[in-house]
Amino acid sequence: MGNKQSKAAKAEVDEINERTIRRNPVVQAMERKHRDELEDLQKAAEKRAEADENIRSRQEKQHQKNLIALQSQLDQEAEARRAAEELHREAEQKRIKAEQEAVDHAKQAEKAQKARDEAVYAADKAREAMEGAQYQAQNERRARDEAEVARKNAVLSTEEYKDRERSAKDAAAKADEAREKFERLEKKARLMRDETEDQLQLFKADQEKTEKELAKARRREAQLAELQPVHEPTRVEHEQTKRDRQYIEGRLHFAIAGVAGSGKSSLINAFRGVSKGTASAAATGVVETTRGIGRYEDPHPDRSKFVWYDIPGAGTTNVSNFDYFVKQGLYIFDAIIVLFDSRFVDTDITILENCKRFNIPAFIVRSKSDEHIKAIADEMREMLDEDESEDEDDIRSKDREARRTRIDADAKEEYISVTRRNVKENLQKAGLDEEQRIYLISRRTLLRIVRGKQVATTKLIDEYELIKDVMAAIKERRIDPPAFKPDLSKSGSYLNPFSWGGWGRR
Repeated sequence: MGNKQSKAAKAEVDEINERTIRRNPVVQAMERKHRDELEDLQKAAEKRAEADENIRSRQEKQHQKNLIALQSQLDQEAEARRAAEELHREAEQKRIKAEQEAVDHAKQAEKAQKARDEAVYAADKAREAMEGAQYQAQNERRARDEAEVARKNAVLSTEEYKDRERSAKDAAAKADEAREKFERLEKKARLMRDETEDQLQLFKADQEKTEKELAKARRREAQLAELQPVHEPTRVEHEQTKRDRQYIEGRLHFAIAGVAGSGKSSLINAFRGVSKGTASAAATGVVETTRGIGRYEDPHPDRSKFVWYDIPGAGTTNVSNFDYFVKQGLYIFDAIIVLFDSRFVDTDITILENCKRFNIPAFIVRSKSDEHIKAIADEMREMLDEDESEDEDDIRSKDREARRTRIDADAKEEYISVTRRNVKENLQKAGLDEEQRIYLISRRTLLRIVRGKQVATTKLIDEYELIKDVMAAIKERRIDPPAFKPDLSKSGSYLNPFSWGGWGRR
């Protein structure tokens, strides 16, 4: 009860206080100001809403205009596309029609050409017929003249006619006798010719055998003349030579031998993948540049087992042909490449004979093949230019141009054929195996192969085969040779480079 009275009294006091505050002028002024601000805010909100409505209305109108413009543009583009497709169809129809007309024109031209050829053929036939008629007319006139002569000769006496008949029979009998005699003589001559050819074959075989024996006899005479018998190195000499040449067991030692100036140093640089002029390259030159034996290890880590030797050329003031092989210690090497440039000489024969005696794989190599082929091609071009004249017809001109395009290939084929034939003849005369292969190479091509670069087929001769056969021969002599797996698969106009213990990955 007391709580309710206190609450009522408190509420009455609060109402009195509120009325008192409202009657306060300051409070009334603040209320009016507050109402005015509320009204201003309401009006500003209404204006802002009206402005937003106007902006929204304008945006909608602009959006409608944009939609209309876009639809119009789409319609125009669709119309343009339809027009373009129509033009494309018309153009395609015109193209097809033009192609058909071209085919028709070609057929008509072919028919016209055929008709012209038939007309020319008919004209030729007519001309032949006219010439035949003229010839027949001449024969008829000749026959009439002969008949007239025969008629005049018919007045000869019967005895004269019989004498002539007897003479004719005697002449026929003599002719038969002469023919039989000629047939007997011809048969005898044929038998003699066959016998002569057999004797000639036997003579050629004897001559080749004699030439081989003569070549061997001459070399034996040269040995006797120099008072230098064939020397077989002792085991001590063999070991000393290995030490002198810095021979290391477990490695592969290759010797490049041959006459002075044949390009041995350049070939060693190519095998090692080294360009001329670099720090590790072997010295090269036109004359003999190697006075002492040059020893070159392969700089590539995957080919570290390979050691190359540049042997000074035989026939110089320091080395004679006879003692070249033994004095240079060639009997210690795993393989020997006999290198020659232009001529295959007695020194090369001596090296090959000793390789056979010591059972060392030997490879006959001709260097500078690209230079030799170029010289042959230049000579062919000069001969072709001398054969030209301005008044020649088109057929000869076309044939000459065709020959000109084949010059490089023809020069290469001639170079290979002539070189192989000459070396085979020299080997045959020396009593060696004339079937031994000759490898024709270019230092530049070999260097590209070693460096793993692609080589055009037209540039290749025997470079790949030389590497493959050298390693195959080494494999037969050594228990654990470097891995050698050539890949000779063709790709377009190139041969893929292969790996020889790392070759091709430089």
